[in-house]
Amino acid sequence: MKQQHPGLGFLFLIGFCGLVLRFPTTQLAAEQTPVPSATPAATSAAGISPAPSPTPEPPSVRWVGVHKWGEEQRGINDIYAQRGDDIWVDVINFKDWVKSLEEKKKKPENSEVRDLILYLDHIPLKGVSPIYWHENTWSMGGVPPVETTDTTVGFSLVRNEDSKLGWSHVLNQPVFTRKAIVSVGFANGEEMNSELTPDKNTGKKDQQFYLTVIPKFRTAFGLIVILGALIAFLALARHTHIIRDASAPRRPDGQRPYSLARGQMAFWFFLVIASYFFLWIVTGDMDTLNTSVLGLIGISAGTALGSAFVDASKPISADSSGNQPIVDVTRPHLEVLAELKKLRADTQKELEALQKARALLSPSDKHALDDNERQQNEVRERLANYRWQSAYFAWPTWKGVMYDLLAENNLISFHRFQIFVWTLILGIMFVANVYNELAMPAFSATLLGLLGISAGTYVGFTFH
Repeated sequence: MKQQHPGLGFLFLIGFCGLVLRFPTTQLAAEQTPVPSATPAATSAAGISPAPSPTPEPPSVRWVGVHKWGEEQRGINDIYAQRGDDIWVDVINFKDWVKSLEEKKKKPENSEVRDLILYLDHIPLKGVSPIYWHENTWSMGGVPPVETTDTTVGFSLVRNEDSKLGWSHVLNQPVFTRKAIVSVGFANGEEMNSELTPDKNTGKKDQQFYLTVIPKFRTAFGLIVILGALIAFLALARHTHIIRDASAPRRPDGQRPYSLARGQMAFWFFLVIASYFFLWIVTGDMDTLNTSVLGLIGISAGTALGSAFVDASKPISADSSGNQPIVDVTRPHLEVLAELKKLRADTQKELEALQKARALLSPSDKHALDDNERQQNEVRERLANYRWQSAYFAWPTWKGVMYDLLAENNLISFHRFQIFVWTLILGIMFVANVYNELAMPAFSATLLGLLGISAGTYVGFTFH
């Protein structure tokens, strides 16, 4: 039998069935294979730049200004404000700052915008709370966009019971105008970072906040009043008996000497009145007097009153007129000194002549010797008076005044020197405390008692 081989038709049929069975598997694999996304290198090669993700604004105090005439004045680089003004502060991303405090476990119980207080030079002004606030939100480009919140908070620069301590630290050692760091925070001491720092230098004009501590107009007006009163007092002291001792012997220039007790009373009067006005100018507080001030004024008034009673009880002595000058003391001092020099020379020659005449007298002529001795004593007294007057007129004015205050019966006395030094020291301490602490000093009862003992000693020594 003849062997048969498969034909071409049969082979073609087998190949077609294989292709049919392979196609669905290849298509399924193609559908299940993901298409890779474009890489940054491929995107860059295609000329497309990826959008950078924006950085959120850090929480901070960014701008400040003065609220005047019903509007927030903006666009001003140098801000000047004083106590009593209304200012506004722009706070960036306030809620983010509160959230950061919560993460640090420093968030206070009340942490809303209305709970903020103003900070000046990192000093919290408790009681200076927001009087208004409003928010403004804008978005920065990017995917996803970042939102920034600007909260404008208004404050009134008032000094109340709660803020007195803070204001005392801000205003102490006052100058007319002072740069200050402005910020906000909470009463627990948490303060927001501020871009409004006096020493910031970014190469461009930065906003600066200037706090007017001493208002120039009110200060000038007060100085005119106080200086006018002081000038009037000095004129009265020079030409009247307003602080002179009317019962004391006259000075070589014919005037009564200045009274230490009345001078002390005038010293404390002007020091207290100037300090009171200064504190009112800086702090606005009208209740600055305390018991120490009343004690000082009372001691000085009591000293002057006691000295006046003692002087009134003394009999008027025959020599109360003092060593009256025989020259015209209304002329310039150089002319008075020249005339006194001539009188001293003439008197010295008169004394020498009497001494020569005495040598010629007989030792048995007692009457003539006594008369010559009496004349020499009179001449010596006049010569001593001329020398004292010449020395007095040669002194500068301040030295004559100091001699009046410290001398009694032409002798420097310790009880006068003691009360003078204590008054000067307490006066320096008084001024330093007012300037540094913005408050009248509170002297202890022991110190006031010591001053009272000095005053009592002074009055007691005037009895003799």
